[in-house]
Amino acid sequence: MIKTENFEQIEVTSGQALREWLEANHLQTESIWLVTYKKHVGDKYVSVQDILDQVLCFGWIDGIRRKLDDDRTMQMISPRQAQHWAKTYKDRAAKLIDTGRMHPAGLAAIAESKRNGLWNFMDDVDALIKPDDLIAALESHPPASEYFDAFAKSTRRNILRWIKLAKTPDTRAKRIEKTAVLAAQNQKIPQM
Repeated sequence: MIKTENFEQIEVTSGQALREWLEANHLQTESIWLVTYKKHVGDKYVSVQDILDQVLCFGWIDGIRRKLDDDRTMQMISPRQAQHWAKTYKDRAAKLIDTGRMHPAGLAAIAESKRNGLWNFMDDVDALIKPDDLIAALESHPPASEYFDAFAKSTRRNILRWIKLAKTPDTRAKRIEKTAVLAAQNQKIPQM
């Protein structure tokens, strides 16, 4: 378990200040708590979208967010490890490249993800394509297929991601079976 309480806290009051911090520190390997002011503080506010843009530009990733006090929040930001890229992050990265904002460190993170296959790893999930083994399981539990297809897109995407990220074939099979059994009862996986 990561000891998140021990991470350094860095306070910024603008997207530019965050960019300058990342410019100087993007090669570090430790995560940090990025401390920012809430919207009601006004001129010190940095939007979540601006934070995400800045960290992606340098090959970092945003993480959990916590309330610090009535005026501030803190959000964990970390150097990107070898992990898949969600479509929303890929689309955002493309815009940052098109506008010339992407730093060479961000371009290197993208190139590495493309080289190791993680850039496109979730394309089928993002497109809501059901794998054959899930289709078979849903069809073996009528009316699971119809109910599954009626779930919200975000729910289906989360379930498909959960199945795809199973570390062993046995775990994958169990997740697929659980999905089919619950879908037959028009129920979703809890917390999905």
